[in-house]
Amino acid sequence: MPEPFDAVLLDLYDTIVWSEWASLRDKIAARLGVEERALVHAFDQTRPLRGVGQNDDVEGDMAQVLGAVGIDPEPDLVEELVELERSELEHGVHLYDDVLPTLATLRERGVKLGLVSNCSHSTRPVVDRLGLEEGFDQVLLSYEVQAMKPEPAIYVMALERLGGVPAARALFVDDQPDYCDGGAAVGMATRLILRANEDAPTDTHGHRAVTDLRWLL
Repeated sequence: MPEPFDAVLLDLYDTIVWSEWASLRDKIAARLGVEERALVHAFDQTRPLRGVGQNDDVEGDMAQVLGAVGIDPEPDLVEELVELERSELEHGVHLYDDVLPTLATLRERGVKLGLVSNCSHSTRPVVDRLGLEEGFDQVLLSYEVQAMKPEPAIYVMALERLGGVPAARALFVDDQPDYCDGGAAVGMATRLILRANEDAPTDTHGHRAVTDLRWLL
């Protein structure tokens, strides 16, 4: 690693995993008979509330999305879509090849590892299935901790849970420039990861970019 950081904080989606979100989006849109862009807008519109755990469970999250797209969240429909989402996420979220070897080597070197993700209830089964609780010292899912990037609270919380690592001794890696901004605002070094299957942002906000986590080694 270019600098001897005491802790590395990593984002989840499009940083250490990639998902077949387009497949899930298309199946839900087809089931509901709505345009894909309308469904995407509903997910985007409700993300801030779903992301801080406003709803009690994944069914509540799905009902909120349905309401935003203008469809009555009838319980049977909600359950059907939750099961569809669960099945798609079980088979449609994959670790990048560089993740597990990089995490193992960093832990061998004594670097503390934190996972920091903006997400809703549907992500907990993904984390559990991939064994990420074992790969990281701390896992902070925004809906569980009621805080989201790029607000300072979730970054500060992660550093505290990693034993009070000073921000100046930590590195934050994310695929979103805005979220890297949040890490930088609390004093962490940052890297913007640009994966090959992802559209590169037109503005990196000045964050140094990498394409592979093995850069950390």
